[in-house]
Amino acid sequence: MIPRIDVKVDPSFPEGVPMCMPAEDEISEEGYGFFRGVWDISGVTHEEARAMVEEERGLAHLVDQVSTGPEEFEAFAGAVERGDPDALPAGFADRHPDSEILEIVGDGDREEGVLDGLEIGVAGLSFALSSIGCFPAASCRSHTSGRSWSDRPVVYFAAERLTVHWLTPMVRDSGCGFGNGSDRGALLFVEAPSISSLMELANQILNTVERQSFNR
Repeated sequence: MIPRIDVKVDPSFPEGVPMCMPAEDEISEEGYGFFRGVWDISGVTHEEARAMVEEERGLAHLVDQVSTGPEEFEAFAGAVERGDPDALPAGFADRHPDSEILEIVGDGDREEGVLDGLEIGVAGLSFALSSIGCFPAASCRSHTSGRSWSDRPVVYFAAERLTVHWLTPMVRDSGCGFGNGSDRGALLFVEAPSISSLMELANQILNTVERQSFNR
């Protein structure tokens, strides 16, 4: 059960939004755009982005299959991302001792994380955007808990104008929309009613790059 919220998005080309890449001296170890807990993930290759999209899709499917509502989805997703068995719904391990979720979550002492520390639903799009020359600044899949800084799934990024033109039909076809993030710098964002739309957009970006490369 992947959560979906009732929100209208605007997929049209975002006129009036500053579109440029940040200067190197504007990017710190904590990224760009006055966000907390972020880091630089620029320079992702197409192969790395494809691997991230596939990993995310598999994890989202597993969490979707065992969730009965938004609260359970958040609990399972958080447990998977952080490797935190205590975040799983009470009694899950006893009811499903052979679940792949338990194997991924581990015993709380997992050495390797998933999705390079990003969240299910926004990791693939962040990597896909980076792979086409954009600069992902921050992302949030939106949470049922009070710790969510966004009330909808969103990825903030910087991009050149021509790249945004190229992205616009895919944003529309995936059910996403653009927004103005210039209060945090030369940023715009992609938002959606559900992470399903953001994951579809990530897949469309990579498929289009592959198709255009093949036809050259």
